Amino acid sequence: MISILLPSRGRPKALVESICSLLDLADRPGGIQILVAADPDDEATLNAELPWQASTWTAPERFGYPRLHEYVNRIAEQADGDWLMLWNDDARMLSDGWDTLVESAPDSVLWPHSNDIPTCNTFPIWPRAWTDHLGHVSLSPHCDSWIQYLGQTLDRHERVDVEILHDRADLTGGHDDATRAESLAGYRTADYGSPAMEAARAADVAALRTLLASEAA
Repeated sequence: MISILLPSRGRPKALVESICSLLDLADRPGGIQILVAADPDDEATLNAELPWQASTWTAPERFGYPRLHEYVNRIAEQADGDWLMLWNDDARMLSDGWDTLVESAPDSVLWPHSNDIPTCNTFPIWPRAWTDHLGHVSLSPHCDSWIQYLGQTLDRHERVDVEILHDRADLTGGHDDATRAESLAGYRTADYGSPAMEAARAADVAALRTLLASEAA
C-alpha cells in the first residue's frame, strides 16, 4: 500500500480531482490510502465527497502554513502503507501504473518528475519505516525539502519514472486563490536553515543510518 499525505484547504473540487488522478491511473487503486488533513473551520473540505480510499483528519485547531509539518506528521501516524508520499490538492498524476513503479523501486527517497523547480523533489515518496523510526516526517513546514535532504545525505535519492503536473499559480497560472496567497505569506519561513533545524536534520540522518545499518546486518 502507498499512503498519500495530503493537507488541503478551501479547494474541495481541486481536492477531489487531485485524488481521482491518483486513483484513476493506479494499477491497484485499492492499495492507495489517501490521508487528508483539514482545519476545523474549513467546512468545504470537511464536507467534500471523497472516494472510499480517502479519509479526512480534522486538526484540533488551525495550524496554517507555518505549521504545515504538524498536519503531515499527524496524518502520517495513521498511515498503513509501506510507502509515504507528499501530495498537494493542486497536483495531478499523469503516469499510468505509477503505483507499480513505486512498489518496484528500492527503499530510498523517490523523486518523481514534475514541472516544478528542477532541483526540488516537491512530491517525495519514501519508506514509511523511516518515518516510524524517526517519529515524524519533518520538523519544519518545508516537508519536501526535509525529506529530500535525508535522501540526498544518505545517498538514497532516486529518480522514479513518474510524471506529475503541479498546477500552481506561478507554474501554470492555476489555483491563484486565497489558499495560494496564504501559502506565500506563511510557508516561506526562515527557520529551515537555522542551526537548530540543521542539527535536527543531522539527528534524523544519524538515526536513519542506524536503521539502515541494522536492516543490512
